[in-house]
Amino acid sequence: MTRLLASHMARAMPWWTFAVAVLLAVVLQLPAVQSEPRLLPVLIGLRLAAAVLGAAVGFALPDLMASTVVTPVARWRRQWLRIAVPLVPAVLVWAGLYLAVRQTVAPAVTWPDGFVILQAAVCGLLPVAAAAMAARYRDDSLGGLAGPMAQGVALIGTLFFVERSSPWQPPATTDWTTAQRCWPVALVLVVVVLLAANRETFRAARTFR
Repeated sequence: MTRLLASHMARAMPWWTFAVAVLLAVVLQLPAVQSEPRLLPVLIGLRLAAAVLGAAVGFALPDLMASTVVTPVARWRRQWLRIAVPLVPAVLVWAGLYLAVRQTVAPAVTWPDGFVILQAAVCGLLPVAAAAMAARYRDDSLGGLAGPMAQGVALIGTLFFVERSSPWQPPATTDWTTAQRCWPVALVLVVVVLLAANRETFRAARTFR
């Protein structure tokens, strides 16, 4: 049943949005191919690539048939499948870009891998969590817009912080600033929201238990 449902969701997914996101993610890596690449623009390109890929995943989460079709598959399982189908290729695309950029700019530009991957995880999962929460209350394509909206709010809010107070500063190899220590907390919060968004609804729990 799960395999059949995943196959159906893969066919129904709006892959054109994912294709546009992949193209944009590739274009955003232009700072890495400059004659003298700089650390901050390169990292911005990697963060934005994760953000646009995550936003594309979010557009696959609204269940357009939820209000018209009854299915014996629990909602939580359907939603996690809706996430997994586009998220797996999105992670693979970003990982490929990351490795290519890392090899292109080294040894002139380096950074701690763990910190940048952590940032990318937050940037990519934030729109997924926001879209998943919106999908609990809307079963139309507008629910996917919650992802980019959440990204915009988070970005604007963090741009007011500068220098060592900014979470966007290039990471140090030895120690993180207080603002940079917020990234693990942000990842935990995003995962908690995602788990809450994909939990079974009360009505579904009563119908399909």
